[in-house]
Amino acid sequence: MENNETDESINKVLQKAKELSYYCFTCGKCQVVCPTSQLGLFRPKSFIHKFVTEGTEDIDAFIKNEDLFNCLTCHQCSIYCPMSTDDEGIQFAEIMQAIRQYGYSKHLLDDELKLNSTHDELMQKVPEIQAQSEDSVNKMDFLRDDPALKTAEKGEIAFFVGCYSQLEDIFYNWDIKYRDVPRGIIIVLNEGGITPVVLDTKCCGHDNYWIGDMNTAEKLAQYNVDLYHKAGVKKIIVECAEGYRMWKYDYPKIVDNCDFEVQHYTDFILENKLLNVFEQEFQVNAKVTYHDPCRMGRLGGKLYESPRKILKNVPGVELVEMKNIKDDANCCGVSAFRNCNSDTKRLRENRINEAIETGAEYLITTCPKCITHFTCFLNEVDDEGNEKSASEKIKIMDLAAFIAKITQKI
Repeated sequence: MENNETDESINKVLQKAKELSYYCFTCGKCQVVCPTSQLGLFRPKSFIHKFVTEGTEDIDAFIKNEDLFNCLTCHQCSIYCPMSTDDEGIQFAEIMQAIRQYGYSKHLLDDELKLNSTHDELMQKVPEIQAQSEDSVNKMDFLRDDPALKTAEKGEIAFFVGCYSQLEDIFYNWDIKYRDVPRGIIIVLNEGGITPVVLDTKCCGHDNYWIGDMNTAEKLAQYNVDLYHKAGVKKIIVECAEGYRMWKYDYPKIVDNCDFEVQHYTDFILENKLLNVFEQEFQVNAKVTYHDPCRMGRLGGKLYESPRKILKNVPGVELVEMKNIKDDANCCGVSAFRNCNSDTKRLRENRINEAIETGAEYLITTCPKCITHFTCFLNEVDDEGNEKSASEKIKIMDLAAFIAKITQKI
């Protein structure tokens, strides 16, 4: 969709949001489970009611008077909504994305986006720059130049590497080994006899899509889709939760020729029994807990079991569950790098404490954004300038990096 998109196309998006909203009969169950409702920041029921009664009359005024980014689009409200199913009813995240899309196209969100952005809008601007350039992004040399890894330029199975490998140098003071995630996945694939296609793809466009910037999201999607088609790719293995959500569910809606089979790496590893080759190499005795990312769970086809099965199949690893898991798992609190503040930090603190209460040594997840925000929280100091004691009690790691570490492959 170009910047000069017609009012007709925008109104179609808005009409979709209205139609979804009319399912609500104000029972209030959503407000009991909404993370930011518990902080007093947002009320899903009130938002829907106001949108139907006021927004349908004057959508511009409605958007200007509402903070659309206090909603995390975590989809927890829709899980408990009696008027929602997986395919029908109040899909609240979709409603919010559609309203943001309208607001973004009309420049109604410009001030709000500047106020609630993190890292000086870096995470929004980098994909925008990538979308405007026809050149590929040379970001895979750290994989291609590694003699221990085998990758290809053409083939049927591709591995989509997310953006976070490039953030290792930005968040260097936290010592997050983002690049160990794709390294770990490729090692597992190689050991199973698979040489994946690894290309200079661009950002998947997740954050841009969810703030309503369809121009950027569509350009990135089309570039990535075309790149894989030219390489003869039929199946795409995805590294991160947000990239999985985009490739599996959102790309097919915004570009016409996204006809690939898409799998998260945890599903692919289990389906092809790739852990079997490491059976004699696991050297670990650890208690771990697992955090379900929103984009892989509630918004990703409920991909809950594969990561757990992998952990349970590793000799020496004990998986202990937190109180709130799967559909009930709490969001890390910072969607699309928006509103990282004292309020949403309470969400991260609650989740970290929940993990610590299990007695686990590691908090494992499959979303680099969750890893970033949990690690950021642990590396902050308290009001007296002291480091948080929680940082000594639990380590945050991606599942692939954890597997690579305990097999001593990295």
